[in-house]
Amino acid sequence: MNQSLKLALRRAQEPAFLHGYFSGVGLDIGAGSDPVSDYASLFPRIEQLFAWNVNERDVIYMDDAPADVLDFVHSDCLGRFDNPRQVLVRWLEFIKSGGYLILTLPVDPLSEQGISPTLTDVDHERTFTLHRPDVASAGSLNVLDLVNDASPVSSCERICLLREFGENRQEGSADRQHQAAAYAIEIVLRKRDVPRLFDLATAMPNAETDSAMLDLCHKTLRLYPYRLQTYFHINLELVRRGVHDRLEDLWDESVRRLPNERLPRLFNALMLIALGKLTEGFRRREALFDGADWRGRTTVAPPAYANWRGESLEGKSIVIWSEFGLGDEIFFFRFARIFRERHGAARVTVVCQAPLVELFRASGEAAAICSVEDAPQLPCHDYWVYPHAIPVWAPLDIDHLPDVVPYLRAGVEHTPMVLPGNAHALKVGVIFKGAPTHENDAARSLPSLSCLDPLFALEDVEFYIMQKGQGEDEAADYAARLRNVHDLGPRLRSFGDTAKLMNALDLIISVDTSAANLAGAMGRPLWLMLPMLGDWRWHLEREDSPWFPSARLFREKGRGWSEVVERIRLALIDLRNTR
Repeated sequence: MNQSLKLALRRAQEPAFLHGYFSGVGLDIGAGSDPVSDYASLFPRIEQLFAWNVNERDVIYMDDAPADVLDFVHSDCLGRFDNPRQVLVRWLEFIKSGGYLILTLPVDPLSEQGISPTLTDVDHERTFTLHRPDVASAGSLNVLDLVNDASPVSSCERICLLREFGENRQEGSADRQHQAAAYAIEIVLRKRDVPRLFDLATAMPNAETDSAMLDLCHKTLRLYPYRLQTYFHINLELVRRGVHDRLEDLWDESVRRLPNERLPRLFNALMLIALGKLTEGFRRREALFDGADWRGRTTVAPPAYANWRGESLEGKSIVIWSEFGLGDEIFFFRFARIFRERHGAARVTVVCQAPLVELFRASGEAAAICSVEDAPQLPCHDYWVYPHAIPVWAPLDIDHLPDVVPYLRAGVEHTPMVLPGNAHALKVGVIFKGAPTHENDAARSLPSLSCLDPLFALEDVEFYIMQKGQGEDEAADYAARLRNVHDLGPRLRSFGDTAKLMNALDLIISVDTSAANLAGAMGRPLWLMLPMLGDWRWHLEREDSPWFPSARLFREKGRGWSEVVERIRLALIDLRNTR
């Protein structure tokens, strides 16, 4: 007789299962070749039982499963997962208040003498023990710890050790107890009446004081410690209120709770960088990519010679390799000069994406500039390095960064650009959208050029829209309607053209794009519109940039872009009146 049938027949004799636990609408997680639904007829109070096949569907996040609607969830596959605590509390979210989570767990063979290995599911990553850590196998989990961890959202109805007897036993044998073998642990948890994560997150901004907000954050973390969304919601509110001293601990906790997931460790690293802890932040970030396939960070295979890890560069040659976006490559191009002037490198070569080759060559900062397409033909160097790895091996102090700006410029062959409009007015360049493929574009780009209407109403200011890609149609429409708005996007065929235009402007107002990095690298006056949660390079709260001294940061603070635009409008009036 198979284990599922044996277990179902036993449970069908117990009133708690017959009239309580297995009642209403349920979900069987792990339904494979021997699903519990095959034996649902033994429990007449089951109205409907859905099956969730662990081999065919996601069982950890289950994003398409309904929350707070099920009367019970049953599973015998919790041992298949690296982080059973995370999975268990996720499953509890699908159960309505007062409903039940019924689990059958494989027993650790070392903790129960006499267990037959054939009774342990070979697919299980983990086994479980009833508080016998002295004899537990590596990776075995104490059931009492598991239940206690879920106690904020559930109460424990039952924990029992299921046993069976050897088939050759004799009834009434005095040695009957010693013939018994534990084969599973059964747990039944009852869902408490707890608020949903969405409701807690919605309440955070409405807390009247920081103290009340922090209490709500602690409650949310206690109820939903294994949901990555928990940390995003709390992070957002802490940043909005400027409570930055809690951010490092928050993301450290995310890594502790979700140790096998990449995103918590990535955001942990990025937060450290944003907080100004550059060396440790970049070190943790680089550890995520160590040993990973190069396709995750560049478009061309790096060379076979030595990857630089802090060795002396005195008299040596090094290649700074292409990595991630255009803005990243512009930002890290500063290290071409730093390697020469601070590390004594005899030759610095930079591999970059094709649109940047002309711009980088015009700077004169590197001995050679090579496009990714031509990178396989590069001569051998002593070392190569990814840009984001440089601060790991060349530590930086956020308060004393190398003075290298400007490190980009328009080519000397460029003639000054003549701009249309009032020659005596303040000349302001505008970039209001970034590339739509960027993972944070919905937050960093303005929804429409109309957000800037209060600026366009100012007198004695000429605006030059520098938009490429998305937003071009809007720019053309505004230029056709407004006398002081000019669409120069079609004239910008390269980053060299953009640099030439920036030289002719008094100010660039931009969202976070590669063009904004270019303005900063050229030392041109830059007013940057940032979302509340921006890129690490703009750090937190501050209105200046240690990386780009000519930049002034205007951050969205949870009140929408209109408030940011109003601050820019007032600053623009001051600049116009005092220039």
